[in-house]
Amino acid sequence: MNTPSDPPASKLGLILLEVSWALFGVSSLVLGLRLFSDLYYMRTFKLPSFFTLLGLLLGLAGQILITYSVHWGLGRHIEGLQLAQVEMTMTYIWHAQPLQLLANTSGKLAIATLLVTLHGPKFAKAKSIFIWTLAATQTAIVIIAIAMIYAQCDPVEKLWRVSLPGVCNGRERNEKWAYLQGGVSSTVDLALAVYPIVLFWDLRIQALKKLVLSVLFAFGIVACICCIVRTVNISRLGQTSDLTHEVAELVIWNTVEMYLVLLAGSLPGLRPLCNKRVRALSNRQSSYEYPSRDSHMAHKRDFALKLANLPHSRTKAFASTSNNNRSQESTENFFANMGNGHIMKTTEFNVVHGDSPSRAETPSGQEDERGNEQGKASRGSAGSDLEIGRVRTT
Repeated sequence: MNTPSDPPASKLGLILLEVSWALFGVSSLVLGLRLFSDLYYMRTFKLPSFFTLLGLLLGLAGQILITYSVHWGLGRHIEGLQLAQVEMTMTYIWHAQPLQLLANTSGKLAIATLLVTLHGPKFAKAKSIFIWTLAATQTAIVIIAIAMIYAQCDPVEKLWRVSLPGVCNGRERNEKWAYLQGGVSSTVDLALAVYPIVLFWDLRIQALKKLVLSVLFAFGIVACICCIVRTVNISRLGQTSDLTHEVAELVIWNTVEMYLVLLAGSLPGLRPLCNKRVRALSNRQSSYEYPSRDSHMAHKRDFALKLANLPHSRTKAFASTSNNNRSQESTENFFANMGNGHIMKTTEFNVVHGDSPSRAETPSGQEDERGNEQGKASRGSAGSDLEIGRVRTT
C-alpha cells in the first residue's frame, strides 16, 4: 500500500476542531473549579464530581481520536482522498464514537446523582425512582448501541477498512438503533433539564437563586436540541457515499451535546465556591467601611498607653497633675475646640508611677502642698505621679 500524503484540513474539519477544543477547555476549567470547591471547601468527593471527571476524561480520549481523524481527512469530500486516507479517517472516527457516547452518559449520571440529593421529603421515593429510571435507561441504551456499532460487520475491521474482504449486514439494524438511542438521549436531556427547574420553583428560596439554578441546568435543553438535530441527520449516512464529509457534521452535533451535558453536571457544583467568594468580598467591604468594635477598643488602648508613656512636659496638654485647675481648664478647652461638630467621648484614667500614695489616700488638707512638691520633684525624676486626666476622642 502506498503511504498516503497528509491532506490539508477542510473548513468543516477546522470548525470541528475549534468548537470541540474550545468546549473542552471551558469544561475543564469549570470541572477544575468544581473539584477545588469539593475538596477545599466541602472536604468531600461525591458521585456527581466522579461522574463528571470520568466523562471529561472519556471525552478527551474521543477528542484526541477525532483530531487524528480530521488530520487524515474528516470533513473533506471522499473523492479528494486516497483509499488509505479514507480508511485511517474512518478508523479513528468509529473508535471515537463509543467514547463520546460513554462520556455523554457519564455526564447525565452526574446530573442524576446530584438531583436525587436535592428533592425534598414530599414524594421523595417516587422522585428518586424517576431519576434512577432515566439514568438506567440511558446507560442501557448506550451500552447496546456500542455493541451494535462493532457488530455491523464481519470481521469487525471491515467497518473502517472498506477494502477488507467480509460482509456488513448490520448497518440497517445499527441505523434503527441509533434512532432509538437518539430519541431516548434527547428525552433524558430534556427531563434532566426541566425536572430541577420545576423542583427549584417549589422550594422556599430567593427568586434570584431559583433563576440562577434553573439557568445552570437549562444547558440540558440546548443539549437536547443538539441530540435531535444529530438524530434527524442519521438517515443521511445511508443515502450517501461521501462518508468522510457527512460524518463530520454529525460529530460536531454529538460533541456539542456531550460538552453541554458535562457543563450542566459541573456548574451547579460551583455554588459553595461562589458563596464563599461573595461572602469574603462582602466581609472585606464591611470591615473597610465599618471597623469592628475590637479594632476600635484596641486603638483606644494603644492611645492610652502612648499617653501614659509620654514625658511629663508633653502630657501637660492632655492631662492635669495634682490639682492644677489652670492646666485642666486648658486641656478641656483644647479638646472642646477639636470636637466642634462631632460627637465627643470622654475617658478618665488614673496612672500612678512610683510608690506615692494615690489621691484617694491623701488627706484633703495636705493635697495642694503635696501636689506642688510632687510636681517639682517630677521635673528631675522619671517616677512622676500622673494622677487623673481626661481625654476626649472624636
